[in-house]
Amino acid sequence: MIDYRDRISVAVWIVLLGLTVTLLVKMPSTTLVWIAFGSPLSLQLSANTLLGALLVALTTGATEAVVRAHPRVRAGRLRNRWVFWALPCAVVLVAALLLPTAPTRLTWLAGLGLTAVVLGVTLAATFYAIAPEGPGYRPARIVLNLLTYAAVLILFLGVYRQRARSLFSATLIVGISTLLAMEVLRGSEKPLRLVALYALIVGVVLGEATWALNYWRLPGLTGGLLLQIGFYLLVGLAHQGLTERLTPRVLLEFGIVAAISLALIWLFAP
Repeated sequence: MIDYRDRISVAVWIVLLGLTVTLLVKMPSTTLVWIAFGSPLSLQLSANTLLGALLVALTTGATEAVVRAHPRVRAGRLRNRWVFWALPCAVVLVAALLLPTAPTRLTWLAGLGLTAVVLGVTLAATFYAIAPEGPGYRPARIVLNLLTYAAVLILFLGVYRQRARSLFSATLIVGISTLLAMEVLRGSEKPLRLVALYALIVGVVLGEATWALNYWRLPGLTGGLLLQIGFYLLVGLAHQGLTERLTPRVLLEFGIVAAISLALIWLFAP
């Protein structure tokens, strides 16, 4: 028997080591500039960017190792394991985005510890959510959904506050939205091809919304919250549609939630 907890422990320690390296290693940054649609487009590459990409690659391999410990995988009854990679990678990206902004070393250590806990919980929930008939599936699915929405919000805020050109920011939003929408929608237990189609539609719609919001020059917090509301509504409606529970009452409930959320943003967001 393969103990998935050993693999989770190794994965967490590897990620923590990588995040520590991002604090200790100092490298000069470089800016890539090229012409896109008649105007210059720049992308700054720093040590944190490169190490973040390496951490994502390591997290992908670690998640695959945890998933491979599941009996369904060892029996050869699970394909397309890449759908399990998105959320753990998003958790690590959030940590790589937030930890460098810690004001003190103690705060950074607390954030590193929180990252270890969240990543461990994410990998454990991913393992239990592989088999719908298995024990712990429903609580694991709830945990994964909550973590997905939290990661989406932080990543949306991180992308939107950069005020990058729509060609760059909207493309990132499409990728983030599509991959993390698949994490939520695969809980519908529908064929992966159909889930991927719905998730791609969610991503494209939010990418177009990002393009439009960039013209408004909204504050980063306001724009990120609007995109988060859009993600919640689109994914929720898509999930109801996949499970064939989309009724006028459900539409009304989502409409009320959207109206209340927009009103709160209008009153309190900058």
